[in-house]
Amino acid sequence: MYILLIETSTERGVIACLNQLEVVFAQELPFGSAQSKFLMPELAAAMEDLDVSPTELTCIGVGIGPGSYTGIRMGVSVAQALSFSWNLPLIGVCSLDGFVPTENNIAFAAIIDAKIGGAYVRKGYRSDEGVRYLSEPILSPLEDIKNILTDEVSHLVSPSYQTLKAKLDALYPNNPWQWEERPPSVEALAFSVEAAYQRGLWKEPGQPIDLLYLRETEAEREKKRQADKS
Repeated sequence: MYILLIETSTERGVIACLNQLEVVFAQELPFGSAQSKFLMPELAAAMEDLDVSPTELTCIGVGIGPGSYTGIRMGVSVAQALSFSWNLPLIGVCSLDGFVPTENNIAFAAIIDAKIGGAYVRKGYRSDEGVRYLSEPILSPLEDIKNILTDEVSHLVSPSYQTLKAKLDALYPNNPWQWEERPPSVEALAFSVEAAYQRGLWKEPGQPIDLLYLRETEAEREKKRQADKS
């Protein structure tokens, strides 16, 4: 099973190709908010270097958030275009699934800075057998983070944690959390893609895909304001 994977929901974007969950190719995009300049050139170069034909691919997996509104839209738009052009099923997965600890047998939380919105969080446990998620992804105010994590979670995994760590240290000076900063794990994301594929949870080429923003966009807020006025 060949999977082409695209994840651009945070400042640490990646593209990868995996066969039976074994990494054939993985490339981290340049860190920051300008990933749109590099996504297609890097992807085209990777496909050419690998000499992998679109007909060999089983499906395309893409991170659908939560994270950057622009980043999510960019990755999903490219994935949708390739799905339609190559006539391949498209599978969206939670971007937080990519942030897992390097150590096994540990309770952890994937956490992404949501700026003024707080933080995106998903709790899980990584054992020798894999990752078992303990909660659905949520958007939490920073003031509620400690109650959400509870005592079972002491390990936080994030694509870029310095700013978020400073905010949480100010709120919880004696917190027990150990932080791990890393790019998305393409193996973990591909595992979620394969699981969804086996369950038939894909979109046919051209079908819309739901995005996991976890908070309203400005367009949605404006629509509500207009509805309230009428």
